[in-house]
Amino acid sequence: MIKLTDQEKRMYDVMGAIANSDVPVIFKGALITKLILQENQFDDFVRETRDIDASWAGAEPPPMEKLTVMLNSALDSLGLNAVAVREHGEKMSASYDILEAESGELAMTIDIDMRTVGDSRTYQYGNVTFQGVTPDNVVADKISVISSDRVFRRSKDLIDVYALSHCVTVKTADIRRIWQRENRAIGTFDAFSNRQDELRHSYEKLQRVDAKPEFDKIYGHLKKFLQPFAEKDPAPKTWNSGRLEWEDVSKEQKPSS
Repeated sequence: MIKLTDQEKRMYDVMGAIANSDVPVIFKGALITKLILQENQFDDFVRETRDIDASWAGAEPPPMEKLTVMLNSALDSLGLNAVAVREHGEKMSASYDILEAESGELAMTIDIDMRTVGDSRTYQYGNVTFQGVTPDNVVADKISVISSDRVFRRSKDLIDVYALSHCVTVKTADIRRIWQRENRAIGTFDAFSNRQDELRHSYEKLQRVDAKPEFDKIYGHLKKFLQPFAEKDPAPKTWNSGRLEWEDVSKEQKPSS
């Protein structure tokens, strides 16, 4: 089982409280990634996180004042208070500091973007349940980051994709379908392919990772995993997480009639 900090356990309680209230959100980010890895018994290393990420799932984004009231109603029983830090807008998520109600000390943060998430499923941690994005959505988001210069700011996605590719099945057609549905612009993978020294520097600066693999191990594996996306190979392929290799869908055995 993946090791969790006390902070992360409390964040799951917050997610459960929000899910049980009238705040229609779908959770994403590192806390969902952790549950996917835990379900698949992948615990080779642990990456800590200190914030909650979610997407609005209601019919229409509410004004910040209303969203703040909704969050505080959900968090009251946990002795927490949500304070708005940034208002949501076009391509801008709503950002909140979650404070201890008594002391006013910062407990955690939560970002809620207003971009529609198409696929979700139920996750559970202990006695709490909530809706989160599917593994495909997690992988699609992180590959899109790695395809661009954003990878230098989000080198954590390198380690997350490495971990996920060891325990989940990935189909190139499904990833591309998500990109198309969400109108994502996929980069050229130039930063990943041609600026390896800069990428190594960003990766080695990554902190709060227990038993972090060596960069060369991560890079070599990801180069293989990202190949059909980087080369824009149109052939549908399926990633076999047991063999750690791509398989052509056309070569898969068809069921007998």
